[in-house]
This record gives sequence, C-alpha cells and structure tokens, in this order.
Amino acid sequence: MPTKQQLDKAAWQWAETTEPSDITNEHISTAYKLNLKPCKLGACKRNCKGNPFCLNCIGERKWFGEINDDSWHDIEDPNNERRQGQDFVGLKNLGNTCYVNTFLQLWFHSPPIRRALYKFRETNMGDKVDDDWKPSSIGGHLQAIFSLLELSERAFISPQDFIDHLGLDAALQQDAQEFSKLFLSLLEECLSQQDDPSVRNIIQEQLCGDYAYVTTCSGCQNSSQTHSKFYELDLHIQGHKTLEDSITDFLHEEKLEGDNQYMCSTCCSKQNAKRAIQLKRLPPILNLQLLRFVFDKKTGHKKKLNGFIQFPETLDMSKFMTSNGNHTHNDNSPQSGSIYRLKAVLIHRGPSAYSGHYIAHILDESSGVWYKFNDEETTKMKGSNLHLGTEEDLQETSAKQKGKVPKGYHSSRNAYMLVYTRQMPMEEKDKVIDLKMPDKSYLPHYMLDYVKKDNENFEMWVAELLMMREQNIESGKEKQEEIRQTFSRLVVGTEDQEIHNYEWISLPWLSHWLEDPGKAKPVNNEMALCQHGKLHPDRAGKMKCVQYDAVNSLYEKYQGGPRLPGDKATCLICVRSRCKVLRTKRKMIEDEKLFSTMKKMEDPIAEPSFWVGKSSFRSWKRLVLEQLEDYHGDRDSLEQGTDNGVDHPSSGTTEISADKSMEVPDDTCTKDNCERERKLSEVDDGDSKSVDKTDMSAADESMESSLQFNEDLLCELHGQLDPDPSRRKLIPEKLWIRLREYFPDCPEFSSSHPVCQKCCDKNKEETENQNTNKRLAQVQKADLADIFNNKKRPVKLVTGEEIFVVSLQFVEEWRRFVKDPVKNDPVLEVKNIRLLCEHRKYMHPPPQNGADLTDNSEVVYLWPQEFEKVMEHFVVDYEVSVVAYEEEDNSVHVITLPEICQECLQQRENMIEMAKYVYRDATIFVRKAVKDKQGDVSLDSSKQDYPDPDFCANDRRKSESEEPPEKMQKLDGNSLRKSQRHRKVRGEKELKISSDQTLRDLKLQLMKLFSVPPFDQNLTIAGVALADDKATLGSLRVAPGDVIMLQADEPVEDPGVLQDLMNVSGVPEAGFKGTGLLGK
Repeated sequence: MPTKQQLDKAAWQWAETTEPSDITNEHISTAYKLNLKPCKLGACKRNCKGNPFCLNCIGERKWFGEINDDSWHDIEDPNNERRQGQDFVGLKNLGNTCYVNTFLQLWFHSPPIRRALYKFRETNMGDKVDDDWKPSSIGGHLQAIFSLLELSERAFISPQDFIDHLGLDAALQQDAQEFSKLFLSLLEECLSQQDDPSVRNIIQEQLCGDYAYVTTCSGCQNSSQTHSKFYELDLHIQGHKTLEDSITDFLHEEKLEGDNQYMCSTCCSKQNAKRAIQLKRLPPILNLQLLRFVFDKKTGHKKKLNGFIQFPETLDMSKFMTSNGNHTHNDNSPQSGSIYRLKAVLIHRGPSAYSGHYIAHILDESSGVWYKFNDEETTKMKGSNLHLGTEEDLQETSAKQKGKVPKGYHSSRNAYMLVYTRQMPMEEKDKVIDLKMPDKSYLPHYMLDYVKKDNENFEMWVAELLMMREQNIESGKEKQEEIRQTFSRLVVGTEDQEIHNYEWISLPWLSHWLEDPGKAKPVNNEMALCQHGKLHPDRAGKMKCVQYDAVNSLYEKYQGGPRLPGDKATCLICVRSRCKVLRTKRKMIEDEKLFSTMKKMEDPIAEPSFWVGKSSFRSWKRLVLEQLEDYHGDRDSLEQGTDNGVDHPSSGTTEISADKSMEVPDDTCTKDNCERERKLSEVDDGDSKSVDKTDMSAADESMESSLQFNEDLLCELHGQLDPDPSRRKLIPEKLWIRLREYFPDCPEFSSSHPVCQKCCDKNKEETENQNTNKRLAQVQKADLADIFNNKKRPVKLVTGEEIFVVSLQFVEEWRRFVKDPVKNDPVLEVKNIRLLCEHRKYMHPPPQNGADLTDNSEVVYLWPQEFEKVMEHFVVDYEVSVVAYEEEDNSVHVITLPEICQECLQQRENMIEMAKYVYRDATIFVRKAVKDKQGDVSLDSSKQDYPDPDFCANDRRKSESEEPPEKMQKLDGNSLRKSQRHRKVRGEKELKISSDQTLRDLKLQLMKLFSVPPFDQNLTIAGVALADDKATLGSLRVAPGDVIMLQADEPVEDPGVLQDLMNVSGVPEAGFKGTGLLGK
C-alpha cells in the first residue's frame, strides 16, 4: 500500500487536466479514495490512514488478544482480610482512634483482666438475643471487643460500637493518658455491680497499689501518714535520663520551711518538717505514665518532651519500697514480689502533643515473644527481644543524644507509658493463659452468638465479593467476544465495495468505542459534513468505511448520526470547488514566475504601467484564494480542534490538509514538478514568502486582512489615489493584465493618473504646521535650556531673592513637546491654578523653611530671569513666588505670593497621611534580632536562605554606611542626595501585607518565615513596640516600606510543633467533655 502522502496526491492528480464542469463519478470516487482495495483484517502492521477501507490498528488488537481476568474488575481479594491461623487480630483506626486501640490491645493481653471480662454478665439478659443486639454497658462492649479479638475470623475488627458508646469523636485525637485514667475509673464502676468477686474486684486486685504521704516533724521526729491508692505512677521525665531517676524524683523528700512550715500536732506549733511519698503496696500490673505531654504556662498549650529515657527489661522495685517506714536502698537482695518484668511499651510518634500516631509493643507471656500492634497490623518481632529502633526516628537521632544504653535496658524518646508485671514464681508460670488458644468457657452464650454472627457476616461478605468478581470476569469475557464479532463484521469486503454496501463513520469515534465501549458517546459525524450536508472531501481522512448491515447494530445501541451511506454521501459541489482551487493555484504558480521575471526589469518602466498597492501585491495569492467559492470557509472549518467531541487517539487518523492534498504523485515528480509543488505549498501562506521584501508595519498587516485587492492605495477620506508613494508601486501593463484576470473589479490607476488633490493640500498644511512647531521648540529649548535639562536649579532660598514657582505638570508637558514637536502639540499656557486651593491661596510651601528646595515632587522653582523668558513664551494664569527675608533679630522668614492657605494645607496633609496607612499587598521589611550569651541584642545573621545581591557582590561586602555612586543623585555643584531606595541587609526578609489585617495575622506570617511562635515575637518600628494583637496594621501606623525589628525570646526549631500551634491556635481544648467518659 502506498504512503498516505502518495495516496493524497493521486486522489487529485486528475484535476490538473479536468475542468470543473467535466467532473464525472469516477473523478469523485478517486477524490474520496473509494477506488482503493479494502484491507483484510489483520493484514496491516499499522493503519493505512489514506485508505478508508482499512480498519487495522485502530484499537482493536486488545480485544483480539488474551485479556487478564483481573482487568475485568477492581475488587481486591477479600481473603486478604481473613485472619491467618492463630495470629493476633488488629483494630481498625476510625480516623484518630489509634490511642484507644493501643489500650484495648494492652488490656486484652493482660490474662487476669481478660478472664474477668469474659465472666462479665449484662443485666437482664436471656439465653437468646436478637440478631441486631449490641451490648448496653461499657463492660459489655469491652467483653465484645475481647471476644472478637480472640475468636474473630477477620484479620482486624472495627471498634465502632465501642467508640460510639463512649461518645468519642473519631476524627479528634485525644490525650491517651487522660483516656486511660477516665476509662479505668468508668470500667471499675461498671464492674463493681457484678456479683462475681473475681470480676467485681479485678481492677483493684491487678492495677491498684498504695502509697502514703509521710510528713516528719524535724523537732519531735513524729510522723503522720496520709494513705492513698494509685492505678499508675505519674513520673516526670524532664531532666532525667533513666526510669530509676524518675521514680527517685517521684519519691524525693520535700522540706517544709519558712512560710511553708508544718503544723505539728505534737509540738502544737509550726515546725520545720520533711514530706515524702512512700510506696506501701505495689499491684501485680504496674503502670508507669511518663509525663511527655505537659502544659506550657507561657504558651497556653500542651507540648511534648522529646528527650530520651532509659528503662530496664527487669525492674527491681524493692529499693523504692519501705520497711517499717524506712527505704531499703541498701538491701542488695531483691525482695520477693518486687521484681517486675517489662510487659508493654506504648509509643507516640510525632514531635507535637496535637498530632502523631500511637503504637503498642506488647509481650505475649505465653510464648515470650514481643508483638507490635499498629492499628490493623499486628507484627511478630524477630527473636525474643524488644526492638524499638523503627519507632525512634533514628535518622534524626545522634548517638550523643541517645546516650550509651546498658545491656538489659532500652532507650526511647517516644515512649509515654511503660507497663511492668510482677515476676511470677516458677510454679505459677504454668498457669498462664495461652492467649492464642481460645478460652470460650467463661463467655456467655449471647456473646458467643454475637461473635458467631459477626463471623457469618464476614463469610457472607467474602462470598459476595468473590461472586461479584466472578460475575465481572464472565461479563467481561462476553463483552470481549461481542466486540470481536461486531468489529469483524464491520470490515468491508470486495463484494461490498462493488455494490456500494458500506457506510462512512467517524474514525475517532471508532477508536473511542474500542478503547471503552461502556463510555462511548453517540456517533457524531457532524464535523465531517460540508456546507451542503454531505461528506467533505478534505475530511474523508477522518472517516472510515464500514459494512452497512454491521454498522446498524452500533447505531441501534449508541444512536447518533447523521448517517453517510457509501458513494451517495460524496459532494459534487465540493469536489468541483476543490478542482477549481487546484487549477487556480497551478495557474498562480505560472504567473508567479512571470511576476518574478518582471521584478528584475530595470526602472524606469518604459512601457505603459499601472499603480498597485504594495500590500495587495505582497498578498495577491492569498487574496485570490479568499475569493474562490467556499474555499475560505472550508479552510476555517478544517482548522478546528477535535472531531466528534472525542480526543484523537494515537492510533487515529491524520488530518488531510488543504495544501497537501493538492500535491502530485511521487512517480511524476520531476525536477520542475517538485519546484512547482514547493511553491504550491507556499501559496496559502501568502505573507510568509512575499514577492516584495519591504517590511510591513502593524497597520499594513491589519489592512491586508481586511481590504480587497488594490484598495490599499486609496486615500481613506476621498477614495482617490493616495498621494503617499510609499504605499504603492508601478508594474508593467502585461503584469497588470494578469492580475486583472484574478481581480476584475479592483480599482485601476495608470501611471499618469493624478493623485487626490484634497489629500495633497491637507498634507501640505500638516507639513507647514510641523515645521512651525519644530522652530518653536528650538527657540524655547534655547531660551530655557537649564529648565529642559534640569540643571542649575535653585537649591535653597537666599535672603532677599525672589524665586518663582510653576507646576511640575507644565514642565513635563513642555519637555515632551520640545523632544518631539511633530507628535506633541505646543504648550501655550502655564496653569498655576493647579497649585492653588479653592481660596486661590498657595498649597505647596517650601520644606524646611526654604533650606531645601529639592524635596518637592509637584513644583519646579525658577530663577527670576528664567521666569521672564517663561512669560515671553507662555500665558501665565497666576504668578507664584517665594521670598526669604531677614528680620532685625537676624531670623529668616519665608513668605509666598499668594500666601499659604493653612486650612486647606492641613486638610491636604491629613488626607495624605490617612492614605499612607490604607494599602493592599504592600511590602515591608523584617529583620530578626536575637540575644547573645551576654544578653545583648544583635541582628541574626546565622541563617541566610539565599545570596543577598545588595549585601554581597563578587564576594566583597559593602559597609552599611557606604552608598555606591550610582545610587547618588547629583543636584548642584558638590551637593549630593542619597537615593531613597531601600537597601537590604543580611537576615532581612520581605513581606506582603495589607492595612486591614491584624497584628496577629502578621505574627502568623512571621512564624512561617522565621520559625518563631507568635507568643515569642517582640515587634518594634523605630523603637516603638507593636503590642495589640487585635489592632489592624493601619491603626498601628505600619506603612509600606517600614522596617520591623523582630526579637525572638526562645526560638522554636521543630516545624511540626509550629504547624500544630497554628492549627489549634485560638481553639479551646475540650478534652473528653461531652463524652461518656465524663458522663456526657
């Protein structure tokens, strides 16, 4: 099969020798390529884009190949959520409920608590319950969680009912330690109503210990004790490196002296005393709360302490216990029942108290193996040792920070709770429950039914998903076979071609249908139609011919249209129009050769000649094509975007351009023909290869696109020959006759035709006016050269000398006229009324009592002799002058004529001042200052995010007091004035602000730039503190360009903490208020 370009050329080769009126059906069939042989399905390696009967490689291959079963569905295998063997079951995180999940796993893995909860009984329960039954008490819900964790077939379960019963907000992360305290108190109250003492007293027996506050009088040595129960010990970790240090700090002795003396009942007076906590009885399960989350009084928020703490695997509590009131620190032999083994480590990952993730590491006592519980995931650790490395952000931790960890110890910066269990004697270890062996004997029947129902629901869910997967696969295979059969029937055979049993259909639509039949839109052939309602010959390349009977099924299913049956859809009118265009363009190529020859003739032209517009002559080829019938409209429609409202796929068609389809076949491409084809491809460009190389202005281009041929040499007002010779040129009569054949109705002007006299008179008048203005500008510039060049201006008032004033607006207008008197009108009047108020008094007094006349942006000061010249050249409406005179006491006073209007001047200054503090998106500069070790304040230059071009240039530092020469403005003689441009210094940053934002908003912006929280920011402008956070910047008189000094009290380095502060700023903490933990 020839290439598409070859087929495009062959389709219109007949047009070179055929007149439009002689076109036959054979010509039409060739133009639409209906004479080509159909391609068999699978015979082509790529689509024959020039053959409408080729349906290969348009997206059908995926339907005729093997399709993986997984392609027909997006359902994951539900068995992935099935519990594997006797693995521990995880808990689903419902949003931010990971802190609840860690405690549920912890309590579940405590055999005594778990056994007691199995014995729990709901009140008023029968043997049978409804299918939709749910527990009604906190004990019942915890029993349900434990039962599912042991007996569920799921890999993880949802604690949704438990969370809902407590009234917790699943999207809000709460304080884990506070949750533990409140929940155990609530659970103990619930269990206290049980008849079974092993259930009723389980919290007291397993978690409760005793300590006493012991106060000893220093005078009589009498001691008083106040006993108290505890469920966990709250240990401070700030300033401590080991768990033993924290416990020692918890038990440290406090001295009661001075105003805090103890009232001794024995001495009957206030005495110095010592007070300490003494541990009396330790529970079997010892909960040690590490106080990582503390309240910061300065910020008003909680913060997390991220320091490392070391803790042992085996904890000897005997040295912290008392015997007869004395601590047993010196007893080297551990007391029985005081040796504890590490049971669990609860971890909080994250730098802030307001965000992060909770994970539990728990020891399975039956196997002696540690497990990691991370919500849905339960992971068995390698070996028998605890591994916290993955939880400690080792990439951010240096060995120096962590310290050397002794053998038998662990170190963590994220552990917030440690759980130790009393080491049992060897004879009792055999009684430990194997947590992986279900123990259903204690569970009530209704709870077993509850678990059974949940497992049945899980199995039904798995079966439904598997069935859905199979149905989708079966449906997909049926769909594949249907597409195969339908597409195979669409292919046009030789017999169908001979009897015209085929129909045109959009190729982009076919490709889109093959890509996803379920998303295919109705067939849309509208974009392929010509203005006569038939198939446009230039758009046939976007269409394909398909078997007539087979395509009916597609229209029945997808609707759409219009339908284009075989050779009846071809358009004779469009074919004739295209033929005419081709023949005209061929003729244009021949004429262009003649024009090129004529251009080389030497001027002047001896034979009769005619005027032609340069623009028209440059674009004559484009103008010829534009006037051809329907050509311009067809090209516009061809250049539109996509077809059928469907994107063109990569395997779709290639659009046949108007120019390319005119080319001749390669087998007839001689050297002359190739040159002709090259020129032919340039015809539509018009302006791209111009005959005349004269540059076009923007006006010429605009005129070329709107005027008809030779209308560009007409004058605009009278329609006669334009006097401007630059817009036209002479061409020989022979050349003009050729052009007239293309444009018979165009304006004609012979070389002897007179130009428009009215335009000549007007041009002459304009030229005289321009010459007059030029002479006037030269005279005025010579007389007022210093004003024009802004040289030798008055700098200050001299006593007794009168200085005159004109408005700066007048001087600027006059300078523009002098610089270009042709384009600008002359200035006739000095309008000093602009400088006066409504009372006709002066509004612009000289600053500094006349000591500096340079600092005024609205007036220009003139010497007396200069003002005399101004009076000669211009009409001055009001004379304004300034005079300085000396009083008898040698004081200098300044008067103005007219006098200053103090009332209007004050109003004007007030308005300017008010406008100064009303702005949006203005720039200010902020410099950070910090205190050094001696307490001195200096600019912070320790951090530089980017090179400062104003501070460093070629690695040479400029002194802050130094001003480069180019930033100095020369005034008069040796007088210099520094530039007002802001000079940036190291550590300074720019900030966009608006006058209506508050100081608090500004501080939040600065927190992002400098990592300094708002409460640590001290802001000043020129030594004045900015203190009111609720006040707007405008009311605080912060103006654009101001430099704000930021002094940070205590820099905060962790960006996560700053982000959390921004999120919770201004929002009061509600804690567990309104939940079931506090009785709602």
